[in-house]
Amino acid sequence: MAKRLARANRYKLLILIFFTLSIVSCTERIDIDLDSTYTRCVIYGEFTTDTTSHWISITRTGDYFKNEPPSPVSGAVVTIGDNENSHSLTEDAENPGNYYTNSDVYGVVGKVYTLFVDGVDLLNDGNLKSYEASSEIMPVASPDSIEVIYKNFWFVNVYAQDPLETEDFYKFLVYQNGVLHSDSLQKIQVIDDVLFNGNYTNGISIYFVNPDSEDTFNAGDTITVEFCGITKDYFKYLIELQASARPSVPLFGGAPANPRTNLSNGAIGYFAAYSVSRASTVIQED
Repeated sequence: MAKRLARANRYKLLILIFFTLSIVSCTERIDIDLDSTYTRCVIYGEFTTDTTSHWISITRTGDYFKNEPPSPVSGAVVTIGDNENSHSLTEDAENPGNYYTNSDVYGVVGKVYTLFVDGVDLLNDGNLKSYEASSEIMPVASPDSIEVIYKNFWFVNVYAQDPLETEDFYKFLVYQNGVLHSDSLQKIQVIDDVLFNGNYTNGISIYFVNPDSEDTFNAGDTITVEFCGITKDYFKYLIELQASARPSVPLFGGAPANPRTNLSNGAIGYFAAYSVSRASTVIQED
C-alpha cells in the first residue's frame, strides 16, 4: 500500500512540475500504476480572446524512478481551429516544445476551439501519435473597477455585474506594475458565481497579499486584475490541481486522484480556451 501511494505521489508531482514550468468537454480519469518505462505526452496551452501570440507546450514525462524532468517534444504539427478558421502554430527554435500562433490571432466568445497535435514521436521509435482537445470560450463579466485596500493585509476587491442567465466560472490573475504577481499555482484564484449569481459583486475580495512578503504591494503600484471567463471543466481541473499540490497524509488517506484532462489518447495536461477582460488601479498614499 505504501509503495503504491509513493508511486502515485511521484506521478502527481510530475504533473505539478509541468504546470509550474508552463505557467479545459470530455473528462478522463486516470488511475494507473506507472513503471519506469511508461512515458506520456504532456500538453498544456491556452487560447483566449486577446489578440496575441497564443502558446502550446508539449513535453514527455521522464523516467520518474530516475527523477528525470519532462523533455520537450519537437517537430509536432500543431493547429488550433473552429469550424471556420484554422491557425497553425510554429515551434520556437530557442525553446523546443513550445509552439506559438501568429500575433494577430484571437478567439471569439461562444465558439468551440479544437487543438490538434499530430506527428508526436513520443518514444523516439518512429511510431507517431496524435492528440486533440476542445474548449468553448465562455463570456466574462466586464469589471466596473477594482480597488486595493490595506487592513493588516492588502486586499484586491472587484466590482462587476455577474450575468443572471448563466452559471459562470472565473479565474483571476493579478499583475503588479505589469508583472504577473499570481505567478504560482496556489496564487491563481478561481471561483464560481454560486454566492452572487446575477448580482453586483460590490467589492468582493479575490486576492490577498502579505505586507511582509518580498513582493508585497506599495503605494504608487499599478495593480491590474485579469478576469478570465472559464469553462466549468477547466474550473474543476484547476481546483483538482491545486488540491494535488497541498500536503497529504498518506497513512490516513487513499491514493491521490489525478487531475482531469480534456486531451485524447492518454495525454495529460489541459487545453483551455477562455475570454479575458481587465481593470486597473493605482494604490494611493494613505
